[in-house]
Amino acid sequence: MQAIFKTFIVVLSFSSLISFTKKDCSILRNNQFTYQNSNKDVIVIFKDNKHLEYHSNRKYYIKSEIQWVSDCEYYLVIEETTLPRFPFKIGSKLHIVITKVKGNKVHYKSSLGGKTWKGKLTKMKKPR
Repeated sequence: MQAIFKTFIVVLSFSSLISFTKKDCSILRNNQFTYQNSNKDVIVIFKDNKHLEYHSNRKYYIKSEIQWVSDCEYYLVIEETTLPRFPFKIGSKLHIVITKVKGNKVHYKSSLGGKTWKGKLTKMKKPR
């Protein structure tokens, strides 16, 4: 009886740990977000397999194709940009992994060409 109780506790603890670490990345699909760049808001739109970023009050943009690996991992292939001094070439492929989703915040890690950086998106309450 004591062995069954111990087994139950172990299974229950493991189940709790799995549910605690599971993240729901579906928030990205067909939603709008913002992030800060040089103390200015950047608007990010995920629509189907398209990614669009607006900079400087929609004066400049970056358009990319999304290649979904899973809900929590994808590649962005840069298709077009009007952003001055943009560091990536057309056709560049950024790898993004969602590391945490908490409320309306999405934390991610991006990599390209051996460089890695972290960022955070905040879901917009109302689309602009």
